[in-house]
Amino acid sequence: MQIASYALLFAGMIGHVALWISLFNRNHALGLPRGVIQTTEKIHVGIAVGILVYWGCRLIFLGMPDHPVAALFSERLLEAVYFFVSCGVLVYVTVTWLYRRLTDAPTTSLLQTSTVVHDVRMATDEPLVCGLLATALSVVPRNEMTRLSVTAKSLALASLDSRLENLTIAHLSDLHFTGKLTRAYFDFVIDRVNEMQADVVIITGDIVDTDECIAWIPETLGRLQARCGKFFILGNHDKRVTDVPALRRTIADCGFIDLGSRCEHVTIDGCEVLLAGTERPWFGAPPDVPPRSVSREGTPILRILLSHSPDQIPWARRHDFDLMLAGHTHGGQIRLPIIGPIVAPSHFGVKYASGVFYESPTLVHVSRGVSGLDPIRINCPPEVTKITLRAAIPSKETQKDRRAERLVFAEQVC
Repeated sequence: MQIASYALLFAGMIGHVALWISLFNRNHALGLPRGVIQTTEKIHVGIAVGILVYWGCRLIFLGMPDHPVAALFSERLLEAVYFFVSCGVLVYVTVTWLYRRLTDAPTTSLLQTSTVVHDVRMATDEPLVCGLLATALSVVPRNEMTRLSVTAKSLALASLDSRLENLTIAHLSDLHFTGKLTRAYFDFVIDRVNEMQADVVIITGDIVDTDECIAWIPETLGRLQARCGKFFILGNHDKRVTDVPALRRTIADCGFIDLGSRCEHVTIDGCEVLLAGTERPWFGAPPDVPPRSVSREGTPILRILLSHSPDQIPWARRHDFDLMLAGHTHGGQIRLPIIGPIVAPSHFGVKYASGVFYESPTLVHVSRGVSGLDPIRINCPPEVTKITLRAAIPSKETQKDRRAERLVFAEQVC
């Protein structure tokens, strides 16, 4: 009985932590001013830790009773209600996690993936970290902050024009030029991206955190090469620079097209493609997206959305985007064995922390990002991704329908 009672107490404590982590995640997705975020962040952490310490101290004061739940809460109604709410939160989180693990399968739209991991420390003699915090974090066991994953993914899109078959996109996100990781690290990243020889380069926000690092842009992002164009949007951390319009101009001067809150019609290999960008909830309004249309050849025009946060997935679906590229969540940065990530700044929690997701009619790619405000990566290395677009392979039912249509057409012609 004693073991069961302490197990219940432990469950309530874990549920309490899960509740405040959930609030922490969603607080960071609201687009609130930085000062408000920092204040509420401290409140969340303070409450999460403070209540655990409070319960622990009271338990010790009571002499570690045989029935700790009854001893702690029998005469404290509000605390008892909160404790059992915390237990309920743990049950909800556990059931949700189990459901996802049992039902979530890799989307069939991800046709192929391969990864090469580079240990940047072994590839350069130049220092990669700067400052006390970054230096301290660099010696944390299993910190993969300078182990860059260069990933290639083939993604199937329905109704992809045959002329866009094998179109390649280099997707970068969350570079976080802070100075904690030196230019040498980002120079290595840029070299690996150029080796992809991608047709299009897309950056989905959180590029620069400090004014001093804006000077890095011409010699880093300015070196990126793409046959069919380079495009970018900003993220929440880009608001930290003093002059955001100057930041946009600096990136644009490097040959990038700014898609913040706007659409751009481009022609790639004779095909019209709609590219749009949303920086919500931090900058501007959503782009004014035209209705779905078809090309002169009668094929649907490919629609690609750049979004800093995966929270814009519902908006992307409503506006019939074929592909959405996002970042912001960093894959969680710390992924626990079996459990996975627990912290991700999103309305959806860790559901879209990183990877490929199909939310009809939109295929979504969420990058783990190149860096972070704090350079710590446990079981979650930074990444850059080369995406190759393929035409979706029709299902057997669709193939049967198409064969039937061809037979009917043949009968009519004959």
